[in-house]
Amino acid sequence: MLGELAEHALVVAKDLSQRMRECEDTGEAVALADAFQKVSRVVRLTLALDFKLDRDAARDDREAEKIEAEKAQVQAAEAIVAERPAPRAPTPIEARKERVGNLLYRLLWTESEGDTEEFDILQEDLRVRLDEAARSPEFETLPIETLCRRVISDMGLSGELKLSLCEPAAKDVSSAQPERRSSA
Repeated sequence: MLGELAEHALVVAKDLSQRMRECEDTGEAVALADAFQKVSRVVRLTLALDFKLDRDAARDDREAEKIEAEKAQVQAAEAIVAERPAPRAPTPIEARKERVGNLLYRLLWTESEGDTEEFDILQEDLRVRLDEAARSPEFETLPIETLCRRVISDMGLSGELKLSLCEPAAKDVSSAQPERRSSA
């Protein structure tokens, strides 16, 4: 419709321009010039409106495409998450091995004196020893401190164990020397 209106207004403007040039009466020429000015303004406004509508439609299309692309990304991410198997909870033995390993981490680093290669070797040795200790039926029932002290003894580590857990002190006589009390 805007295109047709612009075409008709252009035809009228051309006709008025032609008649204005041919006119000999000044009053009529002024009236034709005024009419030409009004019609040409209608043509300009019609073209500007048509351009604005096209621009707005293109912007709306881009925004709609962007929204659809974002929805597709969200759906793809949700599909990936849905396909992943739920992480399994660690078994009590795995959790206990991890706790002992975490407690001994600082001691291993101190023992390796900052040498990353030696630290890696000590970590692997610790992992093997914990796997072996986990086979024992008492692994799950012994206090964490007792397990740590046994592993320290097995690995021949020096250094002091610093517990960061609020667990009661272990009463393990199998891995420690009995204390001698002097009588005074």
